[in-house]
Amino acid sequence: MAKNNRGYNIDYAEKKFIMNYKFAAAAKIYGSDEYVIYRNFLRDFPTFATVVESGRKQKTPRYNKRLTYKNMEKYISTFANSSELMEHFNCVKRKSAPLASPYKYVCDWFKAQFPDYKETTTLEVNNITISITAAPDETQYKHKEPVSAA
Repeated sequence: MAKNNRGYNIDYAEKKFIMNYKFAAAAKIYGSDEYVIYRNFLRDFPTFATVVESGRKQKTPRYNKRLTYKNMEKYISTFANSSELMEHFNCVKRKSAPLASPYKYVCDWFKAQFPDYKETTTLEVNNITISITAAPDETQYKHKEPVSAA
């Protein structure tokens, strides 16, 4: 298969012209470089199939995939001082509101507060008391842009 960095590949064995979604969008514009490449390819290889691939495939696992606020609350509820932890958790959520990425702020606090949260497989109530960790410094996070009324 011939490869290049222009957004398309030619698979001669499978008789396919494979292009990414950006190349496909640009090929629809009459007279663009991508249009000329695609038109010339179709003229040279009329029997080849055209395949449009979506964006880049996810190769690394998403570490926060199931770490939702609800799951954080369930985890917090398993500790002896869950009401105190929950109060602090809600405070951290309120502090995250003006930030551009509130979830990241809360998630960073949760991971600092419970560094071994992945190790616990059961959510049974236990008698462990956790000391509260301070929330991250808000100045290290990007804030939302103020909306101006025009």
